[in-house]
Amino acid sequence: MSVGLLLSQAKNRMKFDRVNQLLQTGANVGVILSILFLALQISRTEDVMKAQTRSTLASQSAALLFGEADNADLASIVRRSYAREELAADERFRLERLLQAYFRHWESTHYQYRVGLFDEEEYSRLREAWRLRLARPGVADFWCSGRIAYSAAFATAIDNLLAQKCDP
Repeated sequence: MSVGLLLSQAKNRMKFDRVNQLLQTGANVGVILSILFLALQISRTEDVMKAQTRSTLASQSAALLFGEADNADLASIVRRSYAREELAADERFRLERLLQAYFRHWESTHYQYRVGLFDEEEYSRLREAWRLRLARPGVADFWCSGRIAYSAAFATAIDNLLAQKCDP
């Protein structure tokens, strides 16, 4: 083999290596850009999930309140329970179901907060609304009698809102 041919092959090899390095660098830049784009998409998805969670929880809260306000019989039961008036067995049953619906909704809200889909400012306001509801006659007693049916984390959160503590 001649020296000229060897030099030519060496130059071609260097050009090939240079092109290969450029291609690898380009591919690495592409991977990095893809990762950054994915991170941006995840962030946007999280924002959308938070907005959807907020909307769903607000709708559920409104539905509970409207249901209570729209149904004259149920409104009467709630008002009379707060006034500590005697309720018939069927009325107590309806009130218990309503309170269970509230507590399940609150538990869902608490869970969404714990996993980061509900922000602290709004959650702290909701806790204050819960504290007011728990201060109504009979509500804390109902909670204490059925708290075992809820998650431990939620039960602790509600227990911390009570003016009185549940008997063991």
